[in-house]
Amino acid sequence: MIKKELINVILSAILIFAIGLVSGFSLGYFRSAQTAFPKMTEVADLNPGIATIRFLKFENGLLKGEIAGQKSRLAYSPEGVLDLKPGQSFEIPAAGITLYQYYSVRDLPEGTQFIASKSGKYYYSVLNPKAFGIPPKNRLHFKTEEEAEKMGYLAPK
Repeated sequence: MIKKELINVILSAILIFAIGLVSGFSLGYFRSAQTAFPKMTEVADLNPGIATIRFLKFENGLLKGEIAGQKSRLAYSPEGVLDLKPGQSFEIPAAGITLYQYYSVRDLPEGTQFIASKSGKYYYSVLNPKAFGIPPKNRLHFKTEEEAEKMGYLAPK
């Protein structure tokens, strides 16, 4: 008799568990079916103060795009550096893109190609990793190597 009661208790527990499982699943399913995703619409730039690079297409070996927001410097290789104004388009030859380094260049005076430290003796290309190790408050900016050398700075070894 105890065996029969034990089997009834186990079957009742399984049945209650199954009913709860099916009920919970059903409620969750119907609740999620009623919750629709909001309609997505395209909006204008939310923060026009941030530079946005738009890559528009790749055609005839050229990566084409435009800049929005604020002026930007786009560096795609050690020799390929573009200073761009908002709304300006650009074309980059795909064969000239070297992505072995990636840096964020921010708040450099226009035309800056070289950086030196006020307390150092060498100047560096803006694409050189050592240039980005110089704290912004200690940076000196130069448009040409000659300008840096006139100020007493040396080319890196």
